[in-house]
Amino acid sequence: SMDVGSSIDTDAEMRRCMVQMDTATTLRKTIDAMGGTMIQDPAAFVSTDFQRAVTTGLFASCAALVARGGVGIEMAGDGGDPAAWASLVGSGLLAYWLSDLGTGVFHWSVDNYGSKATPVMGGIIDAFQGHHKYPWTITKRQFANNIHTTCPATMCVTVPLLLTPGLAPDTCAFMGVFCSMIVLSQQFHAWSHMKKSQLPETVVKLQDLGVLISRKGHGAHHRPPFEGNYCIVSGWWNPIMDDNKVFNKMEKVIYEVTGVAPRSWSETHDFDVEEEAPEGWGKEYNL
Repeated sequence: SMDVGSSIDTDAEMRRCMVQMDTATTLRKTIDAMGGTMIQDPAAFVSTDFQRAVTTGLFASCAALVARGGVGIEMAGDGGDPAAWASLVGSGLLAYWLSDLGTGVFHWSVDNYGSKATPVMGGIIDAFQGHHKYPWTITKRQFANNIHTTCPATMCVTVPLLLTPGLAPDTCAFMGVFCSMIVLSQQFHAWSHMKKSQLPETVVKLQDLGVLISRKGHGAHHRPPFEGNYCIVSGWWNPIMDDNKVFNKMEKVIYEVTGVAPRSWSETHDFDVEEEAPEGWGKEYNL
């Protein structure tokens, strides 16, 4: 029998052996069945009033949290203390930095585990697999249409926090920024699939500065077996997580405990990838 508890340096050989054994058929069948059929109707990419309302509600709750942090400083009598405001700003910056890691962990999990039959998360998991097959579709979705799916779940965090008494100003600022970045990451993700000529000049500059994930930074993820480069806010955490094989080590532990192999261990991601939208697609909606 193979020693799966050996050095992490033997991962490549371990993966090959695992995929060649009983996990191979399961992984191949799962990957082949996921991603569904590409949505053909351009109308499905247009933002609806409901999607705009949900999106507005989410960002209003995030803004209210940050504002509550500022009000908290004033009410505590620290409005004239530069240190208090510096701490508030620092909390926001920390939230931005850690949100990149948060999106990476989430992205890694849905890319590698579960299926469209998974309760609650099945639709999201299948959508991420479909994105690997049809990456261009994310660039055609209007803003609210693209990001609204994560808003209700995120509001289950922001709204209760707003109603929680005694919340520290720094905590308010951190959670407001963190939750907004998690939701906006899907738009940052979309921009990373677009050419610079298609983007606003400000977005291009932020990508060039490394503030937002760039086309080059995210492009490495879209090569089979779709492992690594999972973080999609700034991409700052990608070299840290990938160079230290953090996700690889987590996958090994999960396999040892559950016997479930991640999809990235399969060498069969040979489906056709559509990088560009069909000619003339969505013009009637200015997509």
